[in-house]
Amino acid sequence: MKSFPCLLFCLVPLMISSSNPKDVIEGNNKFAFKLYQKVQTGSTGSNLIYSPFSISTAMAMVYAGARGETASQIKKTMEFQQGEEFHADYQRLLDGLNEGTEHKIKLNIANGLWVQRSFKFLDSYFGIVQSNYHSELKDVDFIDNAKREIARREINVWVEQKTNDKIKNLLGPGDLTSLTRLVLVNAIYFYGDWDNPFEKSASKPYEFNLADGTKITVPFMNRQDHYKYYEDSKIQAIEITYKDNKASMVIFLPAKQIPITDFEKVFDYQYYIEVVGSFKDSDVQLAVPKFRSTFKLNLNSILSEMGMPMAFSDNADFSGMTGKRDLYISEVIHQAFINVDEKGTEAAAATAGIMKITSAPNPAELKIFVADHPFIFCIKDNSSGTILFMGKVMDPRVPE
Repeated sequence: MKSFPCLLFCLVPLMISSSNPKDVIEGNNKFAFKLYQKVQTGSTGSNLIYSPFSISTAMAMVYAGARGETASQIKKTMEFQQGEEFHADYQRLLDGLNEGTEHKIKLNIANGLWVQRSFKFLDSYFGIVQSNYHSELKDVDFIDNAKREIARREINVWVEQKTNDKIKNLLGPGDLTSLTRLVLVNAIYFYGDWDNPFEKSASKPYEFNLADGTKITVPFMNRQDHYKYYEDSKIQAIEITYKDNKASMVIFLPAKQIPITDFEKVFDYQYYIEVVGSFKDSDVQLAVPKFRSTFKLNLNSILSEMGMPMAFSDNADFSGMTGKRDLYISEVIHQAFINVDEKGTEAAAATAGIMKITSAPNPAELKIFVADHPFIFCIKDNSSGTILFMGKVMDPRVPE
């Protein structure tokens, strides 16, 4: 492997509002489900939480500097589009992020570029990233050992602050080296109150059936209300909205006789849009466990297997960044957090990618939804339909 300078990017997912560039949104959602099919196989038996939109946004900024076959592989894998219109559409997405969120959800968004002051990047690349992704430039020194450690701590503190201290120590001591040349950072902290909060007094301990048949007792939230709901012989699905319908959590609960591993085989984007498009307003008695999860994974092999191996090789072409073929991605690391309780949902995530220079009977009108065995969830922006987070709950016990 060539010993080239490095580029590293770190980010946390973004919340989208009323802007609605259809092709970008649909592409990002398709990638969300392609990625789920890859990451869920490595988390069998474990909880899963990740932000596909975080990863898409990171790769969109890298895509701006990719050329040739490297760009083609990223485009196909990430379900991106070609041309300047793609980044302009992303800009329209980002420009609408805060629109209409006042007093509805808490949203903190920030973007930054930490740049090695002695390394020459093309102004045209920074122009795209700054104008379309609203990033600020910060000069640092990654070459000097002491100053590199100062830069690492600065980036980690920045990420912690922007995610309300939910993503800590994203970059380890060895993640930045004397070859690091650029760190792109995109951060978000999201908190949404439920449109109709669960009463704490109604929370009760129920049994939850783990995938291996073990029964555990955990706190369940309970509420009877009007929800968007769907059921068939294979699943129940329900949409729980956040305040003023800005966003929603959708839960997919396989039938008890269907192992979640079997359900995941058919859980793709087409299935998702068919279920969401079939929701009916229903009165539902809802019981869902409180849960809190963190998850961290390395995406190198996953993204390579999905179709973009060249970006991770010394044959990579990121000449749109420097004018030379002297950068490649050496690592992509993703970390996410979610907490769900009676009041609402708190979520955050961070991705770092390193590039080196080279029940009982009930009345028919009342539906019963008891999430007492493993289920899949997603959090989506309702204005655009963009999926912000995806995951599954295999064990809702909250770690101490």
